[in-house]
Amino acid sequence: STNASEVPRPKRIACILCRKRKLRCDGLRPSCATCARLGHDCAYDEVRRKSGPKRGYVKALEARLAQVETLLKDQAVSHELIHTPHDMLPSAEPTASLHTRILPDQVLPTPQARSFHPDFQTPGLRQTPRSQSNGSFSSASFGTQQPWNDVNNVNNIEPMLSWDIMSLGVEEPLPSQDIIDALHNIYFEKVYPSLPVLHKPRYLASLNNAPCLRPPLALRYAIWTMAAAASDEYNNLQTHFYQLARKYLQEVEMKGHGEGILSICITQAWALIACYEFRRMYFPRAWLSTGRAVRSAQSMGLHRLDGKGLDVKQCLPGPRDWIEKEERRRTFWSTFCIDRYSSLGTGWPMIIEERDVLTDLPASDEAFTMGREVKSVSLKDALRAIGTEDLSSYGGVCLMAAMFGRNLTHLHRPDEDDDDGNLGGEFWKRHRSMDHILLNISLSLPSNFRLPGALALNNANIVFTNMNIHTSTICLHQAAIFKAEKHRMPASVTTESRVRCITAAAEIANIMRMVSHLDLSGMNPFVPFCIYVASRVFVQYLKSHPKDEQVKASLQFLLNVMGHMKKKMPLVESFLVQIEVDLSGSLDDPKNVRKFPFSQKKGAV
Repeated sequence: STNASEVPRPKRIACILCRKRKLRCDGLRPSCATCARLGHDCAYDEVRRKSGPKRGYVKALEARLAQVETLLKDQAVSHELIHTPHDMLPSAEPTASLHTRILPDQVLPTPQARSFHPDFQTPGLRQTPRSQSNGSFSSASFGTQQPWNDVNNVNNIEPMLSWDIMSLGVEEPLPSQDIIDALHNIYFEKVYPSLPVLHKPRYLASLNNAPCLRPPLALRYAIWTMAAAASDEYNNLQTHFYQLARKYLQEVEMKGHGEGILSICITQAWALIACYEFRRMYFPRAWLSTGRAVRSAQSMGLHRLDGKGLDVKQCLPGPRDWIEKEERRRTFWSTFCIDRYSSLGTGWPMIIEERDVLTDLPASDEAFTMGREVKSVSLKDALRAIGTEDLSSYGGVCLMAAMFGRNLTHLHRPDEDDDDGNLGGEFWKRHRSMDHILLNISLSLPSNFRLPGALALNNANIVFTNMNIHTSTICLHQAAIFKAEKHRMPASVTTESRVRCITAAAEIANIMRMVSHLDLSGMNPFVPFCIYVASRVFVQYLKSHPKDEQVKASLQFLLNVMGHMKKKMPLVESFLVQIEVDLSGSLDDPKNVRKFPFSQKKGAV
């Protein structure tokens, strides 16, 4: 006889009220115990909802799988990827075919000839499909990851929770969780101090959210790219990450009408990619990436977060809290800085007009991280040395980027009434005004900006701000020297500017001596420009004072620093080549090579 305990009991149905309130229901009729106790009318839904896919979906899925199997046989794939509708897991052996993507309305593309890296793994197929949420790009790769090269892990995978697996937008395996954690640690330890745009606690917490609420793949790959570039252990992965970051950014841009670009995360990703491209000397790409970052920030109104401007259509909902508003501020200022520095090195036009900026400078990093709302200073006030006691370290970098922008306008947008041959002309009036602003900024900086204070030396942006003050002074006075010599002005004009230049260059060399013991791999990618400007001043000075040993020693030291930095920043190589040209006179003239006892090769470490 069959044991009564083995007879399956009918599945209990909860009443409508208990199901709605998610209460435990005993299923008694005509009224359950909960409704009877609370005095509610109890009713049951007699029609049970069926679970599973829509009618006809399984047949369509089987037909599509059959098509895939046929294509795989035609391509002479060495093993079978798909067996049955229930067994859709990849083989335990990692192959290039794992990189292919199955799209709903197109055939399987030819597998890409990529080598499988042992530190990578393929995302589990149990995740939800790619979706677009709040302008961000989410993918199946956001979910739990299983290393396919472990047979036990494959056997232990839970049944798939999503029926729609045909639009998984991942063509490559993600790094393992250990690699991801290591890259995040490197990024926030080395790169983040000079580019503190993301809110670190929220970003790290968001990685555990539902797939559609996690940071888009484009941003994560951009972060991993910067981290790998600053790391010895993962340096060989930076190009791979960079290509994937650009691929996902392009997918966001090409999806629908391109509305996905209206996202803080996507703007942050473009800003990081532009910084990386400058480091790698991908100048044409960097120039265009900068434009994308700036234009997306402007389209979301990030340039006027704290002021009233023209009433235009809002493309972004208001910030939920102060942290989100501050992150938007920092995102805008990151694009502002890149816009200024990219134009500074080329003389090409800037995108952002300073008069359009109605967003306050970033608040302190500590307040941002802790979510403590504090007062920040506007760019207009900071340029007039008003309220600079509230200037943050990142705000100092943004302030000096604005000064570089004024330098560019001063030099490359001459007015008809400049009259640069007359010391009373508009050109020289602007020169004296900017010189006065630089002096005021230098004198009004908060006490924590003063070098060589221990806190200041350990803050990458405070160091960079101080270097920028001297670099901006050099750029301003070198232009004055050029104008004075062109119009044969009194010698006192050029003499004063040369003294200001050599003094500022010596200050840059002193700052680098103070921080030379620190890890320079994660410093702002535009720090080498400051060193280069100072080196050129020394080179020009030595042409008329070749026996000045102190200046020779300072130049040699800066060459050594750049020789060391070029290992992680190929951009530095171009600066070293230019200095070599200045030293030798011409790279094409063998007689002039190694004219001085210090050179690029000797300076390299």
